[in-house]
Amino acid sequence: MYNFLQRLSAITSFAMSTLMVMAILISVTTPLIPSSPTHSLTLRGVQTTTGRRVDTLDKKSRSAEYAQLTFDVDADLTSMFNWNTKLLFAYITADYRAPGFETNRVVVWDRIVRNRRQAKLRLRKHQNKYLLRNYALTFEGVEAANLTLHINPVPYLGLMYDRSATSIPLSLPRAAGSAGQAGR
Repeated sequence: MYNFLQRLSAITSFAMSTLMVMAILISVTTPLIPSSPTHSLTLRGVQTTTGRRVDTLDKKSRSAEYAQLTFDVDADLTSMFNWNTKLLFAYITADYRAPGFETNRVVVWDRIVRNRRQAKLRLRKHQNKYLLRNYALTFEGVEAANLTLHINPVPYLGLMYDRSATSIPLSLPRAAGSAGQAGR
């Protein structure tokens, strides 16, 4: 009737088809699993300074305005962990509009949350991890700025999706004595 290789081929083909259907169902249904994380973001202060930043990637190293943010983060992300969550990527962006550039998004802080034990974030008087500098080297004309906490669940199987958690307004003051000093 059938030899051993034909039976093995049929069983393997059925198993692979079943696994493919299960993988598609898992990737489609994972974002639908309910989660209710709690989070808050509080901006404590913003300081801007003018100066040169030693940066190995910036060959011109021009004088520019830099913003130093101080903020608090309270987040309980344990409900976002489920059987298909490998880790969570939490990050804070500064979004603003500037003359000549309609959309600007700068990541100022990030954290990788690998398990439920690390999923409770309680940061007090924390400062930005990454440099906040406008492309035009000055914050003159910057308007409609927001500080936003984003959370990206990274699944074992399926697509990543971005979840904007909370957003607060951000005011970028001019540095003292910096009117017109930051050149191109």
